[in-house]
Amino acid sequence: MSLTNALPADAAKAARSASHVLAGLPLAARNDALTALHEALSNAKSEILAANAKDLISAKKAAENGELSNSLVARLDLGKKGKWDDMLKGILDVRQLEDPGKQICHGSHCEYLY
Repeated sequence: MSLTNALPADAAKAARSASHVLAGLPLAARNDALTALHEALSNAKSEILAANAKDLISAKKAAENGELSNSLVARLDLGKKGKWDDMLKGILDVRQLEDPGKQICHGSHCEYLY
């Protein structure tokens, strides 16, 4: 499913579904997915920031009409100094976290229980 032009509700549903699949994967597979996500975002930076700038125009109009808060609009701005790099660093930081799944180890072999 391409989420390029998806409605926000559809993108959220797809993300929720994907999160359940990812939660059942072994740690190495989840870390590979995070690495792929980091790489894809890095490679598409200019396109993502351009789309974000367009979205911010609409968000600012919505804030002027009282439909969104100004604080939410500020959080949506990926072009804000350091925000893009912090987001990408956060993806790499998650790879360093201990596996939240339960595991049973037999010698050097571990099985994950979810």
